Amino acid sequence: MLSAYPACFIKDKNGYAVIFPDLNELATCGDTLEEAFEMAVDCLAGYIYSSLQDHEVIPAPSSLQDININRIIADLETTPSEAFIRIISVNVAEYAKTHF
Repeated sequence: MLSAYPACFIKDKNGYAVIFPDLNELATCGDTLEEAFEMAVDCLAGYIYSSLQDHEVIPAPSSLQDININRIIADLETTPSEAFIRIISVNVAEYAKTHF
């Protein structure tokens, strides 16, 4: 099962925060951009897998245009040096094979 959700990447002095606004502000982080992307994939796949196991409803992903990254930055009360949105896609079935 392939799933894709927008994620907000917000860089500050400590690294990158990654927030999935469609998934109850699900968040992860990484010291580098590469690590943040890896953590985002793991976080999203784990969330979707757990939600499916618990028979929870998973919200549909928003379009990139509907994401307000400035609101998310304001909620974090930080002044980022960089902020952008990317689609993170995961294969939940493959994730489950390697993690469970």
